[in-house]
Formats: sequence, C-alpha cells, structure tokens
Amino acid sequence: MTRTRADMAEYIRLRRGCTLREAEESALLAVEWLLNAVASGDRVELRGFGSFCTVKIPERRSNLNGGMTVLERRAVKFRPAEALKRLCGRNKG
Repeated sequence: MTRTRADMAEYIRLRRGCTLREAEESALLAVEWLLNAVASGDRVELRGFGSFCTVKIPERRSNLNGGMTVLERRAVKFRPAEALKRLCGRNKG
C-alpha cells in the first residue's frame, strides 16, 4: 500500500483534533523541512525512523557507449534505524 502526504495529513488531523487544512499545512511543512535540510547537505536524523544524508558519487568512466565520462553528482542516502528494521521484520539480530 502506498501512503501519501494526504494520508499523513489525515493522521495528523485525527491525532491532533485540528482541521484538515491545518493538518495538511503541518504535513507540508514537515516534508518541506526535510527536503530543504537534505538538499542543503545537512544530515537529518529522525530517531526511531532513520537518517538521510547526501553522498558524493565521483566522476567515472562508463562501461557503455564507448567509455563516456559520467560526471560527479550527489545522491541521497537513507539508513533505516534499528527500530524501523525490527518493525519491518528485517533485523538480522
């Protein structure tokens, strides 16, 4: 099942007893904060959920198309917290 920001807003509305508009704004602000923090290169840690950070992927030669150069870039990396791994049943320990 795919959950959306609208689902998050509905959850906030039910838990906080606020209007749907206020809940939607809260959900939007939370997502916006996370996006801006990660995009600016900050590491974001949400205890019990996981952490987000950006990693630099160095320039390299491709094995395809005659060895063309693939430029350096940044990518987002997510590392789930142990609590999330346990909830999902993927903990090896």
